[in-house]
Amino acid sequence: MRMTTLGLVATVALVSCSGPKQKAGEQRDKAEAAASGVPYVGQGPSERAGKAQDKIDAAQADAADAQADALIAQGKQIRATADAQADRLEQRAKDIRASARKQAEQLKDQAKVVKGQ
Repeated sequence: MRMTTLGLVATVALVSCSGPKQKAGEQRDKAEAAASGVPYVGQGPSERAGKAQDKIDAAQADAADAQADALIAQGKQIRATADAQADRLEQRAKDIRASARKQAEQLKDQAKVVKGQ
């Protein structure tokens, strides 16, 4: 969950300011405007494309964080299931040992009877 929260904060931060690809697009647009002798007014095509790619990158990072969180949760569930199964097996082993002790005592008692004859 923590990774998802960090991803969300990163996305909000990315939306509120220019991302790296948006900034690169802006620089490309400025260079093209300067080369054409036209003043740069902002929000050129490369900047808009960069901004869109930054949003895609942020969404992919969020998806990866969510997938990682799901895998961690799945791992925790597997461990919990294994622990429960191990607990049942340990209890069964105790029951088997107790039964074996009881049978051994009964056989010991029978041996005493046989010796007493």
